[in-house]
Amino acid sequence: MLTDEQLDSFQKNGYLVIDRVLDDEDLLPLEQEYARLLDELAQDLYARGEIDSSYADCDFSERFARIVSQYPDCIDLLNISLPLINGEIDPEKYHAHTGPAVFGLLRNSKILDVVESVIGPEISSSPVQQMRIKPPLARLAQDNVSHSGVGNTTWHQDTVAVLSEADDTEQVTVWVAVTDADEENGCLVSIAGSHLEGSHRHVAGEIPREPTVPAEIIAGRSGNALPVKRGGIIIFHKQNIHCSMPNRSDRLRWSLDLRYHPVGQASGRPAFPGFVARSRSQPQSELHDAEAWNQLWQQARERIVSGEYQGPIFKDWNV
Repeated sequence: MLTDEQLDSFQKNGYLVIDRVLDDEDLLPLEQEYARLLDELAQDLYARGEIDSSYADCDFSERFARIVSQYPDCIDLLNISLPLINGEIDPEKYHAHTGPAVFGLLRNSKILDVVESVIGPEISSSPVQQMRIKPPLARLAQDNVSHSGVGNTTWHQDTVAVLSEADDTEQVTVWVAVTDADEENGCLVSIAGSHLEGSHRHVAGEIPREPTVPAEIIAGRSGNALPVKRGGIIIFHKQNIHCSMPNRSDRLRWSLDLRYHPVGQASGRPAFPGFVARSRSQPQSELHDAEAWNQLWQQARERIVSGEYQGPIFKDWNV
């Protein structure tokens, strides 16, 4: 649990960096799961002639960099959320990775202890979640430079992509470092205290799902770089303004955005499934079955692809 001093810092700044929350025992299952997933994707893409090689002799970092440079859409196939699309959908590319290691991380007790310190003991895992695997900027295809999953992340608040039904939701973001994140390879940058300014308007970015706080609101503020080692986390207030630096190193920068809110409050993305991650009052309501969680996402996908789900998936600032 967080100390009073840590909670005071979070309330003052709108963010808190916490080192060494997770260790190898927590992260290795995710890394192994993604190594298998990338291998399956590489074999499939090579067989279909989408990439020049399966790059089987490369380590994960180099293999991913080579594949994403030739097939930019691969990041969406590795994400832990369905693609954010309001409109026509290509079913062949409309998938999410919802494997047991991801589910295990969402339910990790060390993460939930931190979250409980902030929002209390009744915790829903929000489906507003992202996997970000960022190779060196020089290795990216131009189409992907502005894609926050692999490239730059613009100045924004985490409320930006959720529907207005979640305006009053007490959402907290947990940013998990799978690799070291520093100023060279693209760590996060935050404007301390910006959450006290309330919700800002955003304007459309280069792609619909990447809106940004207008330049006049940033007004020359540079923010504070937030380096964190592998296994550390950063928690964010939903109205904190932050971005990430470009990865100008020769190393991979890998992280996850996980979000939580009190049970019973709206996630702001009703097309996607959340679940009860912790409940001190009704522990029987918690979801413990990784396959059941995977099936929830598969069912959500079918409703969207079939047209059964009619509402918007996310808040589109281009409209």
